[in-house]
Amino acid sequence: MKNNVYIRSTFRDIKQSFGRFIAVVLIIFMGVLLFVGIKSVGPDLEKLGNQYFQKQQLSNVQIRGTAGLTTKDKELIEQIDGAHAELGYNFAYSDEENDRNLQVYSFDKEQKQNQLTLEKGSMPTADDEAVIDSQMQDDYEIGQTITIADDQLENQEVKITGYVESPLYINKTERGAAEVGDIDGFIYLSASNFTADAYSMMNLTFSNLPYDFFSDAYAAQLNAKLEDIDSIFDKRKEYRKQELTDDALSEIADEQEELDENHRKLADGQEELDEAKDELQEKKDQFSEQKEQVIAAYGAAAADEQLAESQEQLAEAEVGIKGQQGTLDENQQKLAEGQEDIDKARQEAEDMEEPNYLTDVRKNYPGFNEYTSLSDRIDTIGNVFPVFFFLIAILITFTTITRMVEENRKEIGTLKALGYRNREISSKYILYAFFTVLLGATLGVIVGTKFLPPIVFLLLKQMFIFQNYPISFWFTPIMIAMIAAVIATLGSAVYVLAKDLREKPTSLLMPKAPKAGQRIFLERITPLWARLGFIKKVTARNLFRYKARMILTVLGIAGCTGLIVAGFGLKDSIEAPAYKQFEELNHYQAMVTLNEEGIDNSEQVEAAFKATAEVDRYLPIYSEQVKFKEKGATEQNATLSVTEQPDAFLDFVTFHAETDDSQTHLTNGGAMISDRLAKLYDASVGGSLKMQSAEGDEYEIKIAGITENYLGHNVYMTKDYFNEVTDIDEDLNTYLVKTADMDKPAENDLSQTLEDTDEVMNITFNSDQIETQASSSANLMPIILIFIILSGTLAFVVLYNLTNINISERERELATIKVLGFFNKEVTMYIVRENVIFTILGILFGFGVGKVLTWFIVTMASSDGIVFPLIVPPIGYLMAALMTIVFSAIVMIITHFKLKNIDMIGALKANE
Repeated sequence: MKNNVYIRSTFRDIKQSFGRFIAVVLIIFMGVLLFVGIKSVGPDLEKLGNQYFQKQQLSNVQIRGTAGLTTKDKELIEQIDGAHAELGYNFAYSDEENDRNLQVYSFDKEQKQNQLTLEKGSMPTADDEAVIDSQMQDDYEIGQTITIADDQLENQEVKITGYVESPLYINKTERGAAEVGDIDGFIYLSASNFTADAYSMMNLTFSNLPYDFFSDAYAAQLNAKLEDIDSIFDKRKEYRKQELTDDALSEIADEQEELDENHRKLADGQEELDEAKDELQEKKDQFSEQKEQVIAAYGAAAADEQLAESQEQLAEAEVGIKGQQGTLDENQQKLAEGQEDIDKARQEAEDMEEPNYLTDVRKNYPGFNEYTSLSDRIDTIGNVFPVFFFLIAILITFTTITRMVEENRKEIGTLKALGYRNREISSKYILYAFFTVLLGATLGVIVGTKFLPPIVFLLLKQMFIFQNYPISFWFTPIMIAMIAAVIATLGSAVYVLAKDLREKPTSLLMPKAPKAGQRIFLERITPLWARLGFIKKVTARNLFRYKARMILTVLGIAGCTGLIVAGFGLKDSIEAPAYKQFEELNHYQAMVTLNEEGIDNSEQVEAAFKATAEVDRYLPIYSEQVKFKEKGATEQNATLSVTEQPDAFLDFVTFHAETDDSQTHLTNGGAMISDRLAKLYDASVGGSLKMQSAEGDEYEIKIAGITENYLGHNVYMTKDYFNEVTDIDEDLNTYLVKTADMDKPAENDLSQTLEDTDEVMNITFNSDQIETQASSSANLMPIILIFIILSGTLAFVVLYNLTNINISERERELATIKVLGFFNKEVTMYIVRENVIFTILGILFGFGVGKVLTWFIVTMASSDGIVFPLIVPPIGYLMAALMTIVFSAIVMIITHFKLKNIDMIGALKANE
């Protein structure tokens, strides 16, 4: 019976103060929604990735050898516990006919790793068939025959039979780069169509690695496997060199034997020719004797007539012998040149350097870093933004529940006087708190899990090849949100009840004495205080009279304003790295990479620059992709730029020193590296790092400076220092080009002009990279928009709730001034003045909170390859202030109508 009474009483209280109940439910709902929703996106992305990688049997590691790979390499690698290796072929090819750069891969029906997904058409069944990247459907048609002119292929003309997706390329737009330039897509040919003696790649999976690719355990165990691989190949290099040397010397021996045989044949031919020469000389001598005899007998005229035929035969024989001698001499020259080539090849074989083995892990596959960093960034934002949001919700909820219990002091005192036990009295309020948390948290979990992640995934479908995104309920964030909501509601109710229930019934039945007035600081400033009107003095005193309410209101408004500011700040900060990199640091607009002949054969390229009005300046440099790898740290790729003109280089790249002892220009005493690279390897000016070239050779570089950088990693050197470090004098192979503003058609025209020279391998415009980064940043925009909308909604609910609490606490006071003759507008302004002051203080304080919150999130969200600068645009402050003011105005209007309907008699008699 009692339970029914408590339940009915609880529902009666909900009905009587429905606005407060809904406000508490909404605050809990939004806090749980945002926390659970955002904290679910990262795990959902990771779950999706893990499921897809497992289904397609994506290789954990790819291995390439500068001298190719053999079955012996495979046997050695498979000695590692859990390793399974598959050999294959791969090379980059520039399809000039279709103006596309392709990665060519071998396809074998028996292969288990890196399973392809057929999107349209059929898989190859013959050596002259191929399947191509599904993102290139506009460039290649099914049934079309294309030519891949490479000696590694037996059939260079292949017919496209279908479009596929490869797990090696999960990003629809990112295909990586190769020696031919930026890759546009991939194509798979039958493995039996390849004729190379050595394989070019090895795909490797480990059956005993953790399932979760995104976990720290996976990274740690993979690093251990990589150390085993390095150990095997460190020993293998010497044997592989010997194999290559032996093979080369064996081929040279065969060529030498053939050359020696040709020498013998040539010697035999020379001997036969010498004999023919001797015979001819004898015939000449005989002919001379005969001619003398005929002249003596018949005269010279008769001799010429009788011996003309013999004379002609001797002349023809002499011409023939000279021709044969010329041929023998020419062959002798060729044999001499052949001998020189053989001697050179033998010397090269004997001087051959040890080959290198290069490893790539999943994170370095095209598009993978973007996916993993996106998951990390969302999870990082989920660790900060929703938590801060939830803390505000807890604060307001705690205050609301506390006020509700305080309002019912007389009821609690009455029940205690009637003999009800504390547990029985508490049950009503605990039920009330339980209903709010049950309704708000349950709805928050459902909506946050089922509706928030799909909004994010809807946009991600445009960027990644995944189509079916999983939606899962994740235990940890749900439990954290539930516990926080319970503490905010049930905890606050229990806390206040425990305090009130310790009092005697007589104390509870008596109204709490109003807070005593006191002199405030403004009263001591007599000239100012004397000029204030009565109402303004009352407002000033009330502000400081209720300090707790003032602090709570200002904090609530500041928190909401700060969240809105942070939302706008995150939007601009996430979009900023590309603009910072390519406008403030890099002052060139394009990079033009030349073919193997480099700058020495670039007359047409420079002529094209001079003939293009938009091209202002250009600077030749040497550029290549390098790697940095230290034990205990993730491998990092970087772009190396080497210049012969360090002073002129400063017009193309600006160095912002990150430390006081850092150089701001290039010197011959060391390299300039980007700040993120230095941080990852704990490097400092004066220290050193090990750099690995594209061919796998390792060099130790000294750090002369650390510079600001936002995208990727960069290393800068002078040509003299580069030559000193590597002992190699590389030819310059790239132009940095400064241009006037160019639209896309103008860029395409310049690109086509340069490509027509046949001296250019690749052209990269900064505008393309800015667009790519903008597209990448757009993935986070739905989350930012949700933050802004929910933050604004929270601001409204907080203001409404705190104003309601303020009115309920001071209902008797407000009724009194109405009885004294104050008009409704004057009574409203009595409260509104305080709210206006609280709102202004909250907005100003919120600006600082928003900036700090933005800084914290962008710092945490920055990854190995991208640094987000702190940028809070003026529009962010303006919109946060306007949104807060608008919500405050709406609350004030609602407050006005609520104050008009105050029951003055009931309020004044409430304590009786």
